[in-house]
Amino acid sequence: MSIKKILFSQDKPANFEKTPYADLKKNYKVDVDFFKFFSIEGVPLAEFRKQRINILDYSAIIMTSKNAIDQFFRIVEECKIKLPITTKYFCVNSATANYLQTYTVYRKRKIFFSEDGSPEKLVKEIEQHVETDKFLVPCCSDTSLNQLLALLDTKPAIKYDKAELFKIHFNDLTQVDIYSYDMIVLFSRHGVQSLFNSYPDFQQKEGMHFAALGEVVVSAAEEAGLTIETYAPQPGITSIFMALEKYLKQENRRRR
Repeated sequence: MSIKKILFSQDKPANFEKTPYADLKKNYKVDVDFFKFFSIEGVPLAEFRKQRINILDYSAIIMTSKNAIDQFFRIVEECKIKLPITTKYFCVNSATANYLQTYTVYRKRKIFFSEDGSPEKLVKEIEQHVETDKFLVPCCSDTSLNQLLALLDTKPAIKYDKAELFKIHFNDLTQVDIYSYDMIVLFSRHGVQSLFNSYPDFQQKEGMHFAALGEVVVSAAEEAGLTIETYAPQPGITSIFMALEKYLKQENRRRR
């Protein structure tokens, strides 16, 4: 069975026709749909202040997702904080690191990231700075499945604090005919949770493919029993679009 319908587990971009999604649709003759698997609710400033965290006490921020970046800089703005140019950022992957440009001038900041998207590589980078930096991790209220935090907890030399800045709400996926899609693209471990929250007995049927962005998402999907056909980043593939294009080309050749 060829791939004819792809579901991206996120909102449709406003400028769709100018995005790589539109290129996939045109170049590979596939239907592209969007449905956000979960939504984010930012923690109110008053609730954040109850955590008694002074952001300026920390010289390094560990970013686990784009959502964490959005919520961190929201709180920074609401607190009227000016972050020093010496602040370091440690990001779980290159896509997250690049997203920092939304809020800060990339070239003027000290930004580190895991090149293969693995928590292990990022922790090794963080370990090089334990003598000089104090770390803060912006995160959601449920960190039980966060592999990076679990790994940090095994490293007593790394001293860090969590700032719970947002909450996750799983959207109702029964509104979507999940089984009508040949491929589902996952961007977050919360997307995996949301899938099984709506479909507790979900089974990946023959002909249903999954793609994922980031090693954390791949691991969460595989632990849930899903088979990931393609993912990013990996050697020579820096984006999920590159991964999908390569996979679709291979599938098209195989079906000829």
